[in-house]
Amino acid sequence: MRVVVLGSGSRGNAVVVESQGRRILLDAGFSCRMLEQRMAGAGIDAASLEAVVLTHEHGDHVRGVDRLARKHRLPVYATAGTLDHTSGLSAQARKQCHTVASGRPQEVAGFEIEPFTIPHDASEPVGFVVSAPDGCRLGLAGDIGSRSRLAWGRLVELDVLVLETNHDLTMLRDGPYPWVLKQRVAGRHGHLSNHDAAEGLPELLCDRLRWVVLYHLSQTNNRPELAAEEILETLAREGSRAAVAVTDQDRVSAPIEVEAGSGHQMGLWTAAAAAGSGG
Repeated sequence: MRVVVLGSGSRGNAVVVESQGRRILLDAGFSCRMLEQRMAGAGIDAASLEAVVLTHEHGDHVRGVDRLARKHRLPVYATAGTLDHTSGLSAQARKQCHTVASGRPQEVAGFEIEPFTIPHDASEPVGFVVSAPDGCRLGLAGDIGSRSRLAWGRLVELDVLVLETNHDLTMLRDGPYPWVLKQRVAGRHGHLSNHDAAEGLPELLCDRLRWVVLYHLSQTNNRPELAAEEILETLAREGSRAAVAVTDQDRVSAPIEVEAGSGHQMGLWTAAAAAGSGG
């Protein structure tokens, strides 16, 4: 399985998952042109995609889905609530939409997609466990306000865990956001902090976990090194051999490749933008 995060943050999110020559896109939060450009830069032909899967209807997750789906004739999979509240979906694109539901695994372009409900301030948001044709498993929990029992119960026995580390609590508290927005971000249906992600991580660790991918970092209220430090400390304390990758808003992250039964790298931190993204 090969995972390429095209970008992640409050201005756009999209992840390509590949296995045995098949490709799907998780979220389409950039314009169609930007998605195509970023995929091309990673050696991915947008025409090779076979489906788009959406987590929820916020613009930073669906911005390019209408144009991308129509241009490349892609089926779109999302919950009924997400589809009902996604603005800008044309009649043509809606004909290409398919409904998924929490707890009901579904075959999508050779992958098995298992949606699970997450706490976030959207209509019917979900995370996903993606089981690839080669047997590898990826779990995605982005834009998740808190560690729900349901979500944590699904994010098990993974090879790759894509987990939100949105903000540093001190930076959020002392930062420029209005108080109401700070409350929203830190609330149960807002975004997961570095601390909460690290605190909940031990429950998700297993022998097969190869990568913890830090996702949806705030450029205002977080820094890559802060997020990585908290997660790496937890992994070291728990004796996990999983490596850590930090995603970035403005550039494509280095591809992550795993094979069923392959070995691990210990304590590695890769961040395409660690030197230059700022807070």
